[in-house]
Amino acid sequence: MEHKGTAQSFHLSGVEDNAPTVDWRAYFQMTKPTISLLVVVTVIPALFLTQNGFPSLQLSIVALLGTFFASGSAAVFNHLVDSDIDSHMKRTRTRPIPAGKISTAKAATFAVVMGLASFFLLYRFATPLAAWLGVAANFLYVVVYTMYLKRRTVQNIVLGGAAGCVGPLIGWAAVTGTIAWPAWVLFGIVFLWTPPHFWSLAIKYKDDYARANIPMLPTVKGLEVTRKQILFYSVLLIPTVFSLSIFGVAGWIYGTIAGGLTLYFVWLAYRLYATKENQRAMPLFYYSCFYLFGVFGALTIDRLVTLLN
Repeated sequence: MEHKGTAQSFHLSGVEDNAPTVDWRAYFQMTKPTISLLVVVTVIPALFLTQNGFPSLQLSIVALLGTFFASGSAAVFNHLVDSDIDSHMKRTRTRPIPAGKISTAKAATFAVVMGLASFFLLYRFATPLAAWLGVAANFLYVVVYTMYLKRRTVQNIVLGGAAGCVGPLIGWAAVTGTIAWPAWVLFGIVFLWTPPHFWSLAIKYKDDYARANIPMLPTVKGLEVTRKQILFYSVLLIPTVFSLSIFGVAGWIYGTIAGGLTLYFVWLAYRLYATKENQRAMPLFYYSCFYLFGVFGALTIDRLVTLLN
C-alpha cells in the first residue's frame, strides 16, 4: 500500500509539472474590464426605455454579453496594436503582452473569438443591427482610433471615443431593431464624458505619453488648454443629461440624481481649471469613473420605478 501510494504521488507530481498553465487573469486584464463594464452599464437603461414593459431576460442577457464581448475584443486588439507603446510607458509596461505573459498569436486568437461570439449572439438572438453596431464599434476603436488617430492627432480621444459610446445604441437596437433619439442622447452623454475622463488621467501621465510619442492634448497643447477643454466638455454634459427629463423620457429620480452628479462633475472640472492645480486631475478622473455608473444607474432605477407603478 505504501509503495502504491508513493508511485501515485510521483505520477501526479509528473502530471502537474508538465501541465500547461493558463493565466486567465492576464486574459481578463486585456479585456480592460473596468472600461468594458462601463460600456455594459450604458446598455441597461436603453433596454428598459424602448418599451412600456420589461425586456425579456434572455434578450437582456444576450445584449449585455454581446456588448461585453464586443468591447473586450476591441480592448484586446488595442493591447496588440499598442504593445510597442505600452512597453515604453511606466503605466502600461506590465500589461500582459509587453510583460511576456501572453503571446501576440494567443492574444489575437482571443480577440477574434470574442468578436465572433459577440456578433453571433447579437445577430442570432437579438437583431442584425445590434450585431453590426458591435462590429462598427470594434472597427472604430481598433482601426480608426488605435491604429490611426491615437498616434496622429490631439483629438484622438474625442474622435475615437465614439467607439465607447455605442452601448446604448446596441441596447436599443437589440430590442427594437432601430435607434431612436433617446439612445442618441445616451450616446452623447458618454461621448461628452470621454474627454474629461481621459484627459484628466493624461495630465498626470503626460510625460509618459511624451516618451511614447503619443500626441495627447496635455503633451502637445499644454496643461492650460487641457484644463479648459475638460471644463468645456463637462459643461456640455448639463443640457445633454437634463434633456431626458425635459422631454419626458425620464422622471424626477433620474433628474435629481443625474443632475446632482453632473453639477458636481462640472464643479470638479471648474476647480481644476480655476486653481491650475494639476493634482486635482486625478480626483476628477476617479469621480468620472463613478459618474457614469451613477447617471446610467439613476436612469435605470427611474425607469424601473415607472414600470412598477
